[in-house]
Amino acid sequence: MPRTWSAYADVVSDDGARALIVRVSHDPQADRAEIWVHAFVDGDLLAHMSAHPCPAIGASTTGDAHRRVEFDLEGRRLVARVTASRTERSAYGEGTIPIGVTLSWSGEGWRGSNRTGRDEQLVRVDATLEVDGQGVGVSGWGHQHTQWQDHPRFGGPFTYLSLRGDDAGVVGLVSGELRRGFGHVRGEPFTASTVVIDPPAERRELRMTGTSAGPRGQLVRTYRYWIPMGGTWRDGSIVTGTLDGLPVSGVINDFAGPVG
Repeated sequence: MPRTWSAYADVVSDDGARALIVRVSHDPQADRAEIWVHAFVDGDLLAHMSAHPCPAIGASTTGDAHRRVEFDLEGRRLVARVTASRTERSAYGEGTIPIGVTLSWSGEGWRGSNRTGRDEQLVRVDATLEVDGQGVGVSGWGHQHTQWQDHPRFGGPFTYLSLRGDDAGVVGLVSGELRRGFGHVRGEPFTASTVVIDPPAERRELRMTGTSAGPRGQLVRTYRYWIPMGGTWRDGSIVTGTLDGLPVSGVINDFAGPVG
């Protein structure tokens, strides 16, 4: 059976006021590629989601003249040029606002995996958003991952989080019986076998434990948005806050499970 593949990169400013997210995926059995782009800039939200036939993804590009992604994972660069809409609830289709997003990340950072087939990194990112002829810069800590799998994994409830800062960072996953995380606090690495986080809300608390006491987080949402998934909506948040008192910002995705 052909395996599905996806690549993802994001960056969130320290104060959570600006963020950029790009994801491209390919399912050869379904002859389908998807492009997701979300830009959050000073209270404004631009969203694009599209799907198109794609029997074999190229070595570096996918899409067409109106929706295109260029990815150079060895060169640590991901570029998307799409048309977006101003909306908190994304829908598959074309928007009317041309935007360009470029993310470049460092080769150094914290690396690990919470699930087979996924390679995850916390990295420094320099990014730009081009819209209405203007360029907006977003620099800070971000997240990059690639994933190979035998079938899509959106079949059940999950919470996925990536939080990072200069002195602390974590990646955590709650999915059924799987509650796992990895990261560091003040340069000391840890792995967590228990991850507990409050339900989606403006303010949330995170608790992680492993062989020793893990970090505790206090998080505040700066943006909320929704993505269609499984006949319902996946809840996404841009957040800022602290881990053990150390500043972090990042993303949290919550999915209650498919309908039907």
